[in-house]
Amino acid sequence: MGAVLQIDVDGAIVMLPWPAEGAERRRVVRMAVGGSADAAVYHRRTQLHVHGNGQSERLSMNLSAWVLASVWRGVEITYGLYGTVVVTGPQLAALDESMAREVRAVCVAVAEVRAEWVVRQPAGEWQARAELLAAAVMAWRRSAEGGAAACL
Repeated sequence: MGAVLQIDVDGAIVMLPWPAEGAERRRVVRMAVGGSADAAVYHRRTQLHVHGNGQSERLSMNLSAWVLASVWRGVEITYGLYGTVVVTGPQLAALDESMAREVRAVCVAVAEVRAEWVVRQPAGEWQARAELLAAAVMAWRRSAEGGAAACL
C-alpha cells in the first residue's frame, strides 16, 4: 500500500490519509500546505506539493524538503521551498514504498545533522549546505539499496 507524506518545516514526517477521489486528494494537499499548492517534479516517480506563495507569505524554509529536492535533482537547487511540503506519486498518486523510504531516510539525515549543530555549529552557510547534502546523499543511497536501517 502506498503512502503520502507531509514534511513539516521542523523536519517531522506525517503520513497523510489519502482519499480515492482526485478532488479530495487536492483538498488534502491544500489543507496540508495551508493554501494553494504548486506541484514540482524533482524525481520522475514523485511530486512535491509546496505552498504557491510560501516565500512571499514569509513561511519558514523547509530545509528537509529543500535537501530532498536537491538530492533527487542531483544538484543543489538555488531557491528555497517554504512551508509544509506534501510528497505524492505522479499525478497525485500515492508514493510507492521505495520512494517513501527515500523521503524518510533523507529527512532523518537532515534531522541528525541539525541535532549535531546544537553543540557544533557549521563554519558557514556554504559548509552547512555541503554537510547537509553529503549526509542526505549517503542516507539516500542506503535507502535506495533497500537499507531499511537507514530509515529508523
